[in-house]
Amino acid sequence: MRDPKWLWLTTAVALLLGLIVALLVGCDFPPAQPTVSPGTPMGTPLPISPDLTTVPTDTTPVAGPTSEAVGTAITLTMWTTEAFSPTQTITSGRILAQAAAAFEDAAAVGRPDPTGAEPHVRLRFVLKKPYGKGGVLDYLLTTKAVVPDLLPDLVVMDVDELASAVQAGLLQPLDDLLPADLVGDLYPFARDASTLDGRLYGLQFQADLDHLVYDTGKMTIPPSSWPGVLAKPGPYIFPAGGQAGSVNDAFLMQYLAVHPWSPEGDGAEDPVEPFLEAESLTAVLQYYQDGTSRGIFPAGILNYHTTDDSWRDFLAGQAAMAHVSAHQYLTERERSHSSSAAPIPAINGAAQAINRGQVMALVASDPIRQSAAVEFMVRWMAPETNAGWNRATDNLPTRQAALPHWDAGDSYTPFIHQQLQATRPRPSIPNYARTAAALQQAVEAVLTGAATPEEAAAQAIEAELGFRPQ
Repeated sequence: MRDPKWLWLTTAVALLLGLIVALLVGCDFPPAQPTVSPGTPMGTPLPISPDLTTVPTDTTPVAGPTSEAVGTAITLTMWTTEAFSPTQTITSGRILAQAAAAFEDAAAVGRPDPTGAEPHVRLRFVLKKPYGKGGVLDYLLTTKAVVPDLLPDLVVMDVDELASAVQAGLLQPLDDLLPADLVGDLYPFARDASTLDGRLYGLQFQADLDHLVYDTGKMTIPPSSWPGVLAKPGPYIFPAGGQAGSVNDAFLMQYLAVHPWSPEGDGAEDPVEPFLEAESLTAVLQYYQDGTSRGIFPAGILNYHTTDDSWRDFLAGQAAMAHVSAHQYLTERERSHSSSAAPIPAINGAAQAINRGQVMALVASDPIRQSAAVEFMVRWMAPETNAGWNRATDNLPTRQAALPHWDAGDSYTPFIHQQLQATRPRPSIPNYARTAAALQQAVEAVLTGAATPEEAAAQAIEAELGFRPQ
């Protein structure tokens, strides 16, 4: 006869494992449908739980993400975020739902199973939070460690988190799976941002970047470099206040224009050099000090923490120039009839924008599932589809062939094409959190008069290195 304590322990372990599986799997969307029943508007959203990890659906049992459904059906599971889901009521949700339905209709063609039947492929979208605890990356890491069989086939995630997923062994390289013409048509930043150790691990399908907006009623030609900024009438506003104690992209763009740093270094025996260099850092901090002392940058520039702040005050007529995101400008440009866009002026010309965006990545390792998943990725990246979805969401496409599907008569179209060609991936900086915090402290010290540019630069470098260089 078994020991009652042993039976109790076995039952408790089984219940605990069941709870873990339930939490990790979440709930799925019903399959995308090419048609909608009468009286039901396309894209009507399902109610979403506060943590965005589960979506109430019908109670029909669904196969796990790596399981096959009844017969020859293949169910591909994609972990995604609310912004990239077919439940969105706006046009973007309808475009995704239609693309998913078209894929499901055509995905079986040409892939018969051994019995001669053609397998049907359906898509299952599972919502996750974009970041943090319970976010996409966190769930990937946790699921791989606890129940790897429940990992998805595809995942949508922030391009800046792609490297962490690759280092954890979660993603599959795409080099040998994608058409060469698709990869070659990506803007360089999108290709480079998803390439690690020489292998392509993702397809960035949406982008955003920062650029200048200026009041055409106050100036006819915007400045193209620092001397022009300091000679023009102000105010010029940009996020100098940092976010959560870390420096903004506005500063990184200026610093990288002075000191074009690469983690690969110059190919010397020890190629990894510190990110911060005293003379370059001092030059940018001096620019900040000069702009403030001349009244070009307002006294309250440290109160601007995001591009939302600078765009808000530009719309209110409180600035001649402002640092904004492309997404903001596309969303609300009609609110400012006397505005135009231009590159961010840097030390000797235009600064390179820093890429932000979302990427699709392949998790599935089974060749059949990989083939089906890649087929959806390719269909989603078709120029017209990529252009339409990004236009509907006021974001930027990542394929050069997509931009001709935008309004050719809009002056913003050729401008943003030039910006996208010059955009760079976010630099992979060692100990980035510590460096970003040190840089923000330097900016604040200079703008408040607590330190000279030289002093603030030296303090930031000491903080980055952990010691004072000799």
